[in-house]
Amino acid sequence: MQVFVAIFSVFIMSLSFMAHASETVGCFSAGKMNVKFVKISQEGLDIGYVKYEHSKSAIPLLFVKTEEQDSADRPSSFTTDWNEMLNGKVNGYYTVMSQGARFYQFDYKSLKGKVTEFSENIGAYNDDRSDCVWK
Repeated sequence: MQVFVAIFSVFIMSLSFMAHASETVGCFSAGKMNVKFVKISQEGLDIGYVKYEHSKSAIPLLFVKTEEQDSADRPSSFTTDWNEMLNGKVNGYYTVMSQGARFYQFDYKSLKGKVTEFSENIGAYNDDRSDCVWK
């Protein structure tokens, strides 16, 4: 599984240089805990990671599934599930709900079942919404 993590890391770096890849960034807070979520998409492939404010390294996320809900008068909403990967093993789960350019849910569930509910921190985005700036 360590090979998977190494390949995954190289893949994340290579995607950022590809012309057709799109990157979505979300800034979230739960009390004094801040986390940046990044989803990189290209040609139907989604990969992601989270980086906590005081952490030196990012945590890779393995895409599980996306469910779409259509709305006649508003943009579709998407609920995406991710597995948090540490040392080649699932360490927890993230659920991300978005609609248009906004995030409406960002939850982390540990293997022991403890849930941390984050809220989007609109004030943490930089000017072009490509990064989180924790103040």
